[in-house]
Amino acid sequence: MLLLSVEECRLIAARTLDLSEADAELIILDYQLIAGAAELMGYMGEYYKLQLQLSYKQVEQHLQYFVKSLPYKNAPQRAECERKGVFQKETAIYANILPQVQKYANRKLYPVCYYSRSDLMVLEDLTAHYRHLQPTESYSLAHYKLVLEHLAALHAASLAWEEAEQFRIGERYKEVLKELHLSQQNEWFTTGIKGIVFLAARHAKYQTAAAQAFIKDKLYALLAKTEQLVAPVASMRNVLCHRDTWDRNIFFGFADTAASLPNSCCIVDFQLTKYCSPLLDVLFLLYIVPTASERALIYEQCLEHYFNALQAEFKRLGLAADLFSRAQFEQQCQQMRLAALTIWALTEPQTKMSSVIANKLRAEEPEKFDYFLNTERNELLLRVMKLQPGYEQKIMAPVEELLDYLMQNEELYA
Repeated sequence: MLLLSVEECRLIAARTLDLSEADAELIILDYQLIAGAAELMGYMGEYYKLQLQLSYKQVEQHLQYFVKSLPYKNAPQRAECERKGVFQKETAIYANILPQVQKYANRKLYPVCYYSRSDLMVLEDLTAHYRHLQPTESYSLAHYKLVLEHLAALHAASLAWEEAEQFRIGERYKEVLKELHLSQQNEWFTTGIKGIVFLAARHAKYQTAAAQAFIKDKLYALLAKTEQLVAPVASMRNVLCHRDTWDRNIFFGFADTAASLPNSCCIVDFQLTKYCSPLLDVLFLLYIVPTASERALIYEQCLEHYFNALQAEFKRLGLAADLFSRAQFEQQCQQMRLAALTIWALTEPQTKMSSVIANKLRAEEPEKFDYFLNTERNELLLRVMKLQPGYEQKIMAPVEELLDYLMQNEELYA
């Protein structure tokens, strides 16, 4: 199907070049939409590269963009996206919220959105200046610190906007910033919690009568409390949180091709963005990207670095340091840990599934794959365990850490 018309492409080019849409000297010579690689397929959309060949004042130019659209090739996946309103939410965030926040930041916070509809977005192609880490590259403490500085800049800039205009983002944009992820209105979340309970009951470590009773009688209800944790916190200032800073949503910039460490970063995908505690962004990063052993080595340093980076942003913006105090920070580090552990256990079965297996299931059994994700996940988990060596060990790791934490700290969430 034709996702973009030549008239829309002309509008995109005019906005890119900062020209009037009526400028008669801007002529689109050719345009192509190229489907993204299979491993880049998203769970909530299809990805393309848009290439424009144009002439302006008789000088030819080539422009390239990144395009996200509803998953038209997969009917159940498209129906899920439309039902949850993920594109409407993200386009509204790009149009109404992020440009205002960017005014208070001293770094690039997000890719420019040149055009959007309720089913599609045309974004700046970050790969011209940024890239993902390669499979042969690993995150170091320097990488984590850079991303945490970026998150601190986003969080502080949202507070600065609020202070400048004396309002609250969460109130003004309440209808836009709905919780689409960790909500019992989202069947993916409730199905995922049931999947965690299923895996916990299978885990060799928890075959005692006491552990099985805890899993059967208490685990689901405790995990469901995550929905409360991701809501705005009444006792402190909340911020605009990205809420999805995993590896594929983080792009790094390098001073030159020979540089081994990045000097900048940028984040993409604002479908899950919320107004909530900043620790949800911090802990999401630290629980989703590093391994458990890596996290143990960097965890305290990263928390301290984020807090110092946030306070430095406050100072730069002329904000009071006690907008987010040390006491509030430490309390949130403890309180939000359950949310981070739950998110890790929920997402690991999908992020650690081979893209070959995931894309094959989604292409050949779309209705069943949707059923797996949004109704009953047990069969899918067992199938992938058989197909993918090491998969069971990978997805059991967060379940074990989550269960150990809850069995030791149940009283915090009772």
